[in-house]
Amino acid sequence: MPYTMQMTEQPDRQYDRRGPHARQRTLAIDVDDIDESLAIDQKVAALWRSARLGPTVERLRRHVLRNGSRSIEAGQFRALDAVAAHGPVSVRDLAVIMDLEPSTVTRATTKLESADLVRKSRASHDHRQVLIELTDEGAELHGYFVDRAYEIYEEIFAVFSDDERALLADYLERMLKATDVALARVEP
Repeated sequence: MPYTMQMTEQPDRQYDRRGPHARQRTLAIDVDDIDESLAIDQKVAALWRSARLGPTVERLRRHVLRNGSRSIEAGQFRALDAVAAHGPVSVRDLAVIMDLEPSTVTRATTKLESADLVRKSRASHDHRQVLIELTDEGAELHGYFVDRAYEIYEEIFAVFSDDERALLADYLERMLKATDVALARVEP
C-alpha cells in the first residue's frame, strides 16, 4: 500500500480545485495517474518524486564510478572532485565545501591517500594545517570519471534544445535554492 499523508479533513482548495468529490491529497501519486485535474503544484511534486531522482541518480553514479578496476565510492569521488576544484585545501575547508563533518571528510581523504589519489602535506604558512591535493594519478582518475559523466550527460540532455536546457538549468537552480530556504526554515 503506498504511503499517504492526509493534509486536512477537507480538500485544500488552494491545491485542489476539482470539486467536492476530489480524491484525498496524497504523496503517492503514480506517474501514470498524472492528468489535467491535478493542481500544478501537485503535478510538479508528483513528477519530481516519480522521476525517481534518487534511484536514477544512484544508477547513473554507479555507471560512472564503477568500471572494473577503475572504480571509486561515491563519497570518495565527491572528496576527490572537491579537491580537484579547490585544492590544495584543508580538511576543515573541504568539510565546509562538501557540507559534511570534518571526521567524514577525514575518512574519505584517508582512503584516497591510501590509494595514492591525494597526498597530504603541511601548509607552508602554518605547519599545524594539513593540506590535501591531488596526485598525478588522482588527477588522471578524476578526469577519467568526469569524462565518463559528461558523455552520459550529453546523451541525457540531448532530448532538450539549447533553450530548453537553459530553462531547465534555471528552473532546477531556483528549485534547489527554494528547497534550501524552506529546509533552513524548518530544520534546527
